[in-house]
Amino acid sequence: MWPPESKDSYSANMDYSKNVVNILPSVEMMVSFNGDMTRSNKRACILYAERMDFKELLQLRLTEKSDQRRMYITTVDSASFHELKQDQSLNVTFSGFMDNVVRMLKDCQTGKLELHLSARDLNLSSGRETLDYHLQFVEIRSFKNLVHLSLPCRSAPLNTVLFYINIMLDDSRKKQFILEQSIQQMQVEMNSQSSKIERMGVENSSLREALAENTRILEEKKSAEIQQFQEKLAKMNEQRSSETERNRRAITGLQAQIEKATLEKNDIRIALEQAENQCQTLAEELSCCKSRVCTLKEQNDKLYADLANAKKQERKLEYKIDDMKQHTAELQEHIQKGNKEKANLTAELEAEKKILHTKRQALEIASEEISKANQIILKQSQELLNHKKTIAWRTEVALQQEKAVQAKESLLSLREDELRQARITIEKLREEIPQQLQSMRNFAQSLEQKYSKQILILKDRLSIPTGKENRH
Repeated sequence: MWPPESKDSYSANMDYSKNVVNILPSVEMMVSFNGDMTRSNKRACILYAERMDFKELLQLRLTEKSDQRRMYITTVDSASFHELKQDQSLNVTFSGFMDNVVRMLKDCQTGKLELHLSARDLNLSSGRETLDYHLQFVEIRSFKNLVHLSLPCRSAPLNTVLFYINIMLDDSRKKQFILEQSIQQMQVEMNSQSSKIERMGVENSSLREALAENTRILEEKKSAEIQQFQEKLAKMNEQRSSETERNRRAITGLQAQIEKATLEKNDIRIALEQAENQCQTLAEELSCCKSRVCTLKEQNDKLYADLANAKKQERKLEYKIDDMKQHTAELQEHIQKGNKEKANLTAELEAEKKILHTKRQALEIASEEISKANQIILKQSQELLNHKKTIAWRTEVALQQEKAVQAKESLLSLREDELRQARITIEKLREEIPQQLQSMRNFAQSLEQKYSKQILILKDRLSIPTGKENRH
């Protein structure tokens, strides 16, 4: 906006505040004075570029940043533009001239060009004393500087400087008023936010107290439940330990019985060997003498007695097998009772895993012991085969004692039948024991799944009330 009462004023024709247009925002740039390009003579200045709307008029104002009182004004209207065209051979219209001036100002801002403010020659400026400076757009080159445009410039009088300073003060007052309003508004918002923060702090403290009380109540309940579960687990552990000890004792008793049976079989084998030796001696003596028939009859009687003893021992073994079956039935009943008790438990998963681990170890020990018993039974079957071979050889040697041998074979066939039955029972036990082991493993897996689900449900129950309390 141009001040009134100046040579470049158009206040008589139009309102400046409405028709003045900024063609470039106010920018800060370095300007060298008196054409000296040294750094010491360059000053920081603020440039204002304006034009008059609906009229060929351009004005550039240059003020020093450190001292706003020093102002230099360049005004180009239609008359001065024609003079510039003639003096500097410009081949553009006024609108093109303004576009070029804006472009050169932007180049000065980026550093491609420099602004020089140099004093005019006194002889040339004697006719126009007010235009005492040149505002030049200079391109710095290594050999010679190139002046793109040189505009007449004058130092602004005091009233013009005061006019623009007043405009700047009015703008600053308006900005200050807007800032004060915004500060007041922000203060009101800050007060409302502080009141909200205080209210939310009170609510937060009450919520924290309620949450602490609820957590305390829940912890007490859960601690009581955990103690009950621990007591139940301790009882179950004691019961299971007692059951495992009983099973181990039963297994040791079975092993002792099996060892006794093996010893008895060894005795029978020794007796059979002795009988074979006696039969050989009798066969040799029969060819020599008939008087030894009585002795052979006595020996046969002894053999019958031995066979009767063997039958008694086999019957004893059958009774022992029946006892073992009854014992296994009792063990199965105990296992069923334990399964029923396990079904009623609702404990944590970690304690149940430890218990199941110990149970698996006990099952593995039992399976190893059963495999050892199987090996012993195989050895006994091999010994029985050896007995059969020896008896067959004895029948070939003792031709004269065919009746006794036939009776012995019948007894041996009965014993073989009994042994077959014993093998069948043993095979049944072999089939039943892995099934029982598998059922126990399946039951353990089901227990793991069940307790894992129960633990997840308990965790969900623990997490749900805290969420509700936080919501309230």
